[in-house]
Amino acid sequence: KTTTGNRVILFMDIHNYSLAAKGLGRQSSSFIQQVYETLGSIIVSQQGEIIKYMGDAILALFPASSETEVVRCSLELRESFSELVSSWGLPKETELEIGIGSGEVEVGTFGHKSLRQKDVFGQEVNCTAVIGHHRGIAITETVYDQVKANYETKRLPDLKIKWQDEPLKVWEIVE
Repeated sequence: KTTTGNRVILFMDIHNYSLAAKGLGRQSSSFIQQVYETLGSIIVSQQGEIIKYMGDAILALFPASSETEVVRCSLELRESFSELVSSWGLPKETELEIGIGSGEVEVGTFGHKSLRQKDVFGQEVNCTAVIGHHRGIAITETVYDQVKANYETKRLPDLKIKWQDEPLKVWEIVE
């Protein structure tokens, strides 16, 4: 069974993780586990739900109309990740890239009978994943409209997305 509704989507990825993993050697899985636990605790404490881990990336959902709270959560995620990077002796270039989008999504359980998992689909999820590879916190126009009064932002170049006629408008949160 699937449900459709508005949600705030957060996609995060570790910039240059393959280089960090090389430096970590056999400790790379321990580092990622600590990242999952530390950042996961922050997400859950802010009413987020972790949908899935994808290597060094995490996809999470938050309640509709929580854009301001998700930006605040993202700032905390980046700060905590920076502290982890420092404590593990990794280069500062190993930073957390975050994308935040908002809109209608479809949530349900999907997959082969051998592995069925909760997942989320929709154009907003795809757009959020695309902007989630920005070094910092990137937000879609829908999120921008909700947070511009509370956070300093900077307009980024529009992105041409193959499945959309109009370019994707993107901003970043100035930290």
